[in-house]
Amino acid sequence: MPWREVMNLLQFSPPRDSTDLAMWEVILAMPKTLNWVLNFMMGFLQLCYWCTAVSEDTCIRRLAMLAQNESYEFGNPVHLQSYLRHPRPMMRFLVLKGLCTVSESPEKAREIQVLLPDILEALQDTNTDVVLKALLVLKNVMAHVERREASGPALQLAEKLLPFFDHASSQVQEHSICLFQAVVEAVLRQRTKKMKRTVYRSLLPLYFHMRDQSESVAKASGEALAVTAEFLRCKELKRLAQTEQTWRTGECLLQQDRGRVEEYLQQSQPYLQATQTLLRLEAVRFIGLAARYCEDQSEEKQNEILSVLQPSYKDPEPMVRSLAFQTILILASRHNAMSGRRFPLPCCR
Repeated sequence: MPWREVMNLLQFSPPRDSTDLAMWEVILAMPKTLNWVLNFMMGFLQLCYWCTAVSEDTCIRRLAMLAQNESYEFGNPVHLQSYLRHPRPMMRFLVLKGLCTVSESPEKAREIQVLLPDILEALQDTNTDVVLKALLVLKNVMAHVERREASGPALQLAEKLLPFFDHASSQVQEHSICLFQAVVEAVLRQRTKKMKRTVYRSLLPLYFHMRDQSESVAKASGEALAVTAEFLRCKELKRLAQTEQTWRTGECLLQQDRGRVEEYLQQSQPYLQATQTLLRLEAVRFIGLAARYCEDQSEEKQNEILSVLQPSYKDPEPMVRSLAFQTILILASRHNAMSGRRFPLPCCR
Protein backbone atom coordinates (compact mmCIF):
# COMPACT_ATOMS: atom_id res chain seq x y z
CA MET A 1 0.00 0.00 0.00
CA PRO A 2 2.49 2.66 -1.18
CA TRP A 3 0.01 5.52 -0.80
CA ARG A 4 -0.29 4.78 2.91
CA GLU A 5 3.49 4.74 3.26
CA VAL A 6 3.66 8.15 1.63
CA MET A 7 1.01 9.46 3.99
CA ASN A 8 3.00 8.09 6.94
CA LEU A 9 6.14 9.84 5.69
CA LEU A 10 4.29 13.12 5.54
CA GLN A 11 3.64 12.89 9.27
CA PHE A 12 7.39 13.40 9.69
CA SER A 13 7.58 16.54 7.61
CA PRO A 14 9.40 18.62 8.62
CA PRO A 15 11.82 16.08 10.14
CA ARG A 16 11.96 16.38 13.91
CA ASP A 17 15.07 14.33 14.58
CA SER A 18 17.78 12.31 12.84
CA THR A 19 15.50 9.28 12.40
CA ASP A 20 12.86 11.29 10.56
CA LEU A 21 15.54 12.90 8.44
CA ALA A 22 17.02 9.51 7.56
CA MET A 23 13.66 8.34 6.22
CA TRP A 24 13.42 11.32 3.89
CA GLU A 25 17.09 10.98 2.90
CA VAL A 26 16.40 7.50 1.55
CA ILE A 27 13.53 8.80 -0.58
CA LEU A 28 15.43 11.85 -1.80
CA ALA A 29 18.50 9.78 -2.68
CA MET A 30 16.62 7.60 -5.19
CA PRO A 31 15.49 9.62 -8.23
CA LYS A 32 13.00 7.05 -9.54
CA THR A 33 11.40 6.55 -6.16
CA LEU A 34 11.34 10.28 -5.46
CA ASN A 35 9.71 10.92 -8.82
CA TRP A 36 7.00 8.36 -8.04
CA VAL A 37 6.37 9.78 -4.58
CA LEU A 38 6.18 13.39 -5.77
CA ASN A 39 3.89 12.52 -8.65
CA PHE A 40 1.69 10.46 -6.33
CA MET A 41 1.43 13.38 -3.96
CA MET A 42 0.31 15.71 -6.73
CA GLY A 43 -1.73 13.24 -8.76
CA PHE A 44 -3.74 11.48 -6.07
CA LEU A 45 -3.88 13.90 -3.20
CA GLN A 46 -6.02 17.01 -3.45
CA LEU A 47 -4.16 20.30 -3.55
CA CYS A 48 -6.36 21.67 -0.78
CA TYR A 49 -5.00 18.96 1.52
CA TRP A 50 -1.53 20.40 1.14
CA CYS A 51 -2.76 23.82 2.08
CA THR A 52 -4.53 22.70 5.26
CA ALA A 53 -3.50 19.33 6.63
CA VAL A 54 0.26 19.52 6.11
CA SER A 55 2.33 21.76 8.35
CA GLU A 56 3.26 25.13 6.86
CA ASP A 57 6.80 24.45 8.02
CA THR A 58 7.55 21.89 5.33
CA CYS A 59 9.35 21.96 2.03
CA ILE A 60 8.06 18.60 0.82
CA ARG A 61 4.97 19.94 -0.88
CA ARG A 62 7.09 22.61 -2.56
CA LEU A 63 9.39 19.95 -3.96
CA ALA A 64 6.39 17.95 -5.11
CA MET A 65 4.97 20.88 -7.03
CA LEU A 66 8.36 21.88 -8.36
CA ALA A 67 8.75 18.40 -9.81
CA GLN A 68 5.58 18.78 -11.85
CA ASN A 69 5.55 20.13 -15.39
CA GLU A 70 2.34 22.04 -14.69
CA SER A 71 2.63 25.62 -13.47
CA TYR A 72 1.12 25.48 -10.01
CA GLU A 73 1.35 28.47 -7.74
CA PHE A 74 3.66 26.63 -5.40
CA GLY A 75 5.68 25.27 -8.29
CA ASN A 76 7.63 28.52 -8.54
CA PRO A 77 11.12 27.78 -7.14
CA VAL A 78 11.18 31.16 -5.45
CA HIS A 79 8.84 29.71 -2.80
CA LEU A 80 11.72 27.54 -1.62
CA GLN A 81 13.79 30.56 -0.57
CA SER A 82 12.36 30.66 2.93
CA TYR A 83 13.30 27.02 3.46
CA LEU A 84 16.86 27.58 2.27
CA ARG A 85 17.07 30.27 4.96
CA HIS A 86 15.44 28.09 7.61
CA PRO A 87 17.25 28.27 11.00
CA ARG A 88 17.40 24.48 11.29
CA PRO A 89 20.31 22.85 9.40
CA MET A 90 18.16 19.73 9.02
CA MET A 91 15.60 21.65 6.97
CA ARG A 92 18.23 23.36 4.81
CA PHE A 93 19.86 20.00 4.18
CA LEU A 94 16.54 18.39 3.23
CA VAL A 95 15.67 21.17 0.76
CA LEU A 96 19.10 21.03 -0.88
CA LYS A 97 19.00 17.23 -1.09
CA GLY A 98 15.65 17.46 -2.85
CA LEU A 99 17.01 20.13 -5.19
CA CYS A 100 19.96 17.84 -6.00
CA THR A 101 17.54 15.36 -7.53
CA VAL A 102 15.26 17.95 -9.14
CA SER A 103 18.23 19.82 -10.69
CA GLU A 104 19.29 16.74 -12.65
CA SER A 105 16.61 17.75 -15.14
CA PRO A 106 17.89 20.47 -17.54
CA GLU A 107 14.53 22.25 -17.47
CA LYS A 108 14.31 22.28 -13.67
CA ALA A 109 17.98 23.20 -13.32
CA ARG A 110 17.36 26.33 -15.36
CA GLU A 111 14.32 27.18 -13.24
CA ILE A 112 16.39 26.83 -10.08
CA GLN A 113 18.71 29.62 -11.27
CA VAL A 114 16.49 32.10 -9.43
CA LEU A 115 17.62 30.43 -6.20
CA LEU A 116 21.35 30.87 -6.90
CA PRO A 117 21.83 33.72 -4.38
CA ASP A 118 20.32 31.59 -1.61
CA ILE A 119 22.23 28.48 -2.63
CA LEU A 120 25.44 30.51 -2.70
CA GLU A 121 24.59 31.74 0.78
CA ALA A 122 24.24 28.11 1.88
CA LEU A 123 27.95 27.69 1.11
CA GLN A 124 28.64 29.79 4.22
CA ASP A 125 26.79 27.25 6.39
CA THR A 126 28.70 25.77 9.30
CA ASN A 127 27.16 22.37 8.59
CA THR A 128 29.41 20.42 6.22
CA ASP A 129 26.53 18.30 4.90
CA VAL A 130 24.61 21.42 3.90
CA VAL A 131 27.69 22.81 2.12
CA LEU A 132 28.18 19.55 0.22
CA LYS A 133 24.58 19.51 -0.99
CA ALA A 134 24.81 23.15 -2.04
CA LEU A 135 27.91 22.35 -4.10
CA LEU A 136 26.14 19.45 -5.81
CA VAL A 137 23.08 21.57 -6.68
CA LEU A 138 25.35 24.29 -8.09
CA LYS A 139 27.20 21.70 -10.14
CA ASN A 140 23.93 20.46 -11.68
CA VAL A 141 22.73 23.99 -12.38
CA MET A 142 26.01 25.06 -14.01
CA ALA A 143 25.96 21.92 -16.16
CA HIS A 144 22.66 22.98 -17.72
CA VAL A 145 23.18 26.73 -17.95
CA GLU A 146 23.61 28.11 -21.44
CA ARG A 147 27.11 29.40 -22.19
CA ARG A 148 25.85 32.93 -22.80
CA GLU A 149 24.14 32.88 -19.38
CA ALA A 150 27.10 31.45 -17.49
CA SER A 151 29.23 34.58 -17.26
CA GLY A 152 26.85 36.29 -14.82
CA PRO A 153 26.91 33.81 -11.91
CA ALA A 154 30.36 32.44 -12.83
CA LEU A 155 32.43 35.20 -11.26
CA GLN A 156 30.43 35.31 -8.05
CA LEU A 157 30.52 31.53 -7.74
CA ALA A 158 34.24 31.27 -8.55
CA GLU A 159 35.14 33.78 -5.83
CA LYS A 160 33.07 31.95 -3.21
CA LEU A 161 34.64 28.58 -4.07
CA LEU A 162 38.27 29.56 -3.43
CA PRO A 163 38.17 29.26 0.41
CA PHE A 164 36.79 25.71 0.13
CA PHE A 165 39.97 24.45 -1.53
CA ASP A 166 41.44 24.33 2.00
CA HIS A 167 38.33 23.06 3.80
CA ALA A 168 38.73 20.49 6.57
CA SER A 169 36.55 18.03 4.62
CA SER A 170 38.28 16.38 1.65
CA GLN A 171 34.85 15.89 0.05
CA VAL A 172 34.16 19.61 0.18
CA GLN A 173 37.63 20.25 -1.24
CA GLU A 174 37.13 17.86 -4.14
CA HIS A 175 33.62 19.07 -5.03
CA SER A 176 34.55 22.75 -4.80
CA ILE A 177 37.62 22.25 -7.00
CA CYS A 178 35.64 20.27 -9.58
CA LEU A 179 32.92 22.93 -9.60
CA PHE A 180 35.55 25.67 -9.98
CA GLN A 181 36.93 23.81 -13.00
CA ALA A 182 33.42 23.62 -14.52
CA VAL A 183 32.92 27.35 -13.94
CA VAL A 184 36.21 28.24 -15.64
CA GLU A 185 35.43 25.93 -18.56
CA ALA A 186 32.06 27.66 -18.97
CA VAL A 187 33.72 31.05 -19.48
CA LEU A 188 36.89 30.09 -21.36
CA ARG A 189 36.08 32.53 -24.14
CA GLN A 190 35.05 35.33 -21.81
CA ARG A 191 38.27 36.41 -20.16
CA THR A 192 37.08 39.38 -18.12
CA LYS A 193 39.55 41.20 -15.87
CA LYS A 194 37.65 40.23 -12.72
CA MET A 195 37.57 36.58 -13.71
CA LYS A 196 41.28 36.65 -14.49
CA ARG A 197 42.04 37.98 -11.03
CA THR A 198 40.02 35.18 -9.44
CA VAL A 199 41.69 32.55 -11.62
CA TYR A 200 45.15 33.87 -10.72
CA ARG A 201 44.25 33.56 -7.02
CA SER A 202 43.34 29.90 -7.58
CA LEU A 203 46.70 28.89 -9.08
CA LEU A 204 48.74 28.45 -5.91
CA PRO A 205 46.07 26.56 -3.86
CA LEU A 206 45.51 24.21 -6.80
CA TYR A 207 49.26 23.73 -7.15
CA PHE A 208 49.67 22.86 -3.45
CA HIS A 209 46.75 20.44 -3.47
CA MET A 210 48.31 18.50 -6.34
CA ARG A 211 50.33 17.05 -3.43
CA ASP A 212 47.27 16.42 -1.27
CA GLN A 213 47.18 13.11 0.60
CA SER A 214 43.69 12.51 -0.80
CA GLU A 215 44.14 11.07 -4.28
CA SER A 216 40.80 12.41 -5.46
CA VAL A 217 41.65 15.94 -4.29
CA ALA A 218 45.12 15.75 -5.88
CA LYS A 219 43.64 14.52 -9.17
CA ALA A 220 40.93 17.19 -9.19
CA SER A 221 43.52 19.89 -8.42
CA GLY A 222 45.76 18.86 -11.31
CA GLU A 223 42.86 18.79 -13.76
CA ALA A 224 41.55 22.16 -12.55
CA LEU A 225 45.02 23.71 -12.77
CA ALA A 226 45.30 22.55 -16.38
CA VAL A 227 41.97 24.25 -17.21
CA THR A 228 42.96 27.48 -15.45
CA ALA A 229 46.24 27.44 -17.39
CA GLU A 230 44.25 27.13 -20.60
CA PHE A 231 42.08 30.06 -19.48
CA LEU A 232 45.24 32.13 -18.92
CA ARG A 233 46.74 30.85 -22.20
CA CYS A 234 49.82 29.40 -20.51
CA LYS A 235 50.65 26.30 -22.54
CA GLU A 236 53.69 25.25 -20.48
CA LEU A 237 51.79 25.41 -17.20
CA LYS A 238 48.97 23.37 -18.71
CA ARG A 239 51.42 20.73 -19.95
CA LEU A 240 53.16 20.45 -16.57
CA ALA A 241 49.84 20.19 -14.71
CA GLN A 242 48.59 17.48 -17.07
CA THR A 243 51.80 15.47 -16.67
CA GLU A 244 51.81 16.01 -12.86
CA GLN A 245 55.32 17.48 -12.79
CA THR A 246 54.78 19.19 -9.44
CA TRP A 247 58.34 20.45 -8.94
CA ARG A 248 58.50 22.14 -12.32
CA THR A 249 54.92 23.38 -12.03
CA GLY A 250 55.84 25.54 -9.05
CA GLU A 251 58.82 27.03 -10.84
CA CYS A 252 56.68 27.69 -13.92
CA LEU A 253 54.23 29.67 -11.78
CA LEU A 254 57.07 31.88 -10.59
CA GLN A 255 58.66 32.26 -14.01
CA GLN A 256 55.55 33.15 -15.98
CA ASP A 257 54.75 36.27 -13.95
CA ARG A 258 57.44 37.56 -11.62
CA GLY A 259 55.19 40.43 -10.66
CA ARG A 260 53.06 37.96 -8.69
CA VAL A 261 55.91 36.40 -6.69
CA GLU A 262 55.18 38.59 -3.66
CA GLU A 263 51.51 37.55 -3.81
CA TYR A 264 52.52 33.89 -4.04
CA LEU A 265 54.77 34.29 -1.00
CA GLN A 266 51.83 35.62 1.00
CA GLN A 267 49.48 32.88 -0.23
CA SER A 268 51.94 30.08 0.59
CA GLN A 269 52.55 31.03 4.24
CA PRO A 270 49.35 29.47 5.70
CA TYR A 271 50.39 26.11 4.23
CA LEU A 272 53.35 26.07 6.64
CA GLN A 273 50.73 25.26 9.32
CA ALA A 274 48.77 22.76 7.21
CA THR A 275 47.73 19.52 8.91
CA GLN A 276 49.25 17.45 6.10
CA THR A 277 53.02 16.92 6.18
CA LEU A 278 53.31 16.93 2.38
CA LEU A 279 51.67 20.35 2.17
CA ARG A 280 54.01 21.78 4.81
CA LEU A 281 57.00 20.34 2.97
CA GLU A 282 55.81 21.85 -0.31
CA ALA A 283 55.26 25.21 1.38
CA VAL A 284 58.84 25.31 2.71
CA ARG A 285 60.24 24.29 -0.65
CA PHE A 286 58.10 26.75 -2.59
CA ILE A 287 58.93 29.70 -0.32
CA GLY A 288 62.63 28.94 -0.73
CA LEU A 289 62.18 28.84 -4.50
CA ALA A 290 60.09 32.01 -4.55
CA ALA A 291 62.80 33.88 -2.63
CA ARG A 292 65.09 33.48 -5.64
CA TYR A 293 62.51 35.07 -7.97
CA CYS A 294 61.54 37.89 -5.62
CA GLU A 295 62.27 41.30 -7.17
CA ASP A 296 63.16 42.70 -3.76
CA GLN A 297 66.50 41.14 -2.81
CA SER A 298 67.22 43.54 0.05
CA GLU A 299 68.51 42.35 3.41
CA GLU A 300 65.22 43.40 4.99
CA LYS A 301 63.22 41.24 2.58
CA GLN A 302 65.52 38.26 3.09
CA ASN A 303 65.16 38.61 6.85
CA GLU A 304 61.40 38.64 6.42
CA ILE A 305 61.45 35.40 4.40
CA LEU A 306 63.79 33.72 6.87
CA SER A 307 61.57 34.72 9.80
CA VAL A 308 58.59 33.16 7.98
CA LEU A 309 60.47 29.87 7.67
CA GLN A 310 61.94 29.89 11.17
CA PRO A 311 58.88 28.36 12.97
CA SER A 312 59.26 25.30 10.74
CA TYR A 313 62.36 24.45 12.81
CA LYS A 314 59.92 23.24 15.45
CA ASP A 315 57.72 21.26 13.09
CA PRO A 316 56.74 17.84 14.53
CA GLU A 317 57.99 16.09 11.37
CA PRO A 318 61.81 15.68 11.03
CA MET A 319 61.53 15.97 7.22
CA VAL A 320 60.00 19.43 7.49
CA ARG A 321 62.53 20.57 10.09
CA SER A 322 65.42 19.34 7.95
CA LEU A 323 64.14 20.98 4.77
CA ALA A 324 63.51 24.26 6.60
CA PHE A 325 67.09 24.30 7.92
CA GLN A 326 68.56 23.48 4.52
CA THR A 327 66.40 26.11 2.80
CA ILE A 328 67.41 28.86 5.24
CA LEU A 329 71.07 27.86 4.95
CA ILE A 330 70.93 28.03 1.15
CA LEU A 331 69.12 31.39 1.15
CA ALA A 332 71.58 32.91 3.63
CA SER A 333 74.60 31.60 1.73
CA ARG A 334 73.22 32.89 -1.55
CA HIS A 335 72.59 36.34 -0.11
CA ASN A 336 76.10 36.46 1.38
CA ALA A 337 77.60 35.60 -2.01
CA MET A 338 75.54 38.30 -3.76
CA SER A 339 76.10 41.08 -1.22
CA GLY A 340 79.59 40.24 -0.02
CA ARG A 341 78.35 40.58 3.54
CA ARG A 342 77.90 38.13 6.36
CA PHE A 343 74.18 37.37 6.54
CA PRO A 344 73.32 36.08 10.06
CA LEU A 345 71.26 32.94 10.38
CA PRO A 346 68.29 32.96 12.73
CA CYS A 347 68.73 30.91 15.88
CA CYS A 348 67.54 27.36 15.18
CA ARG A 349 67.44 26.11 18.75
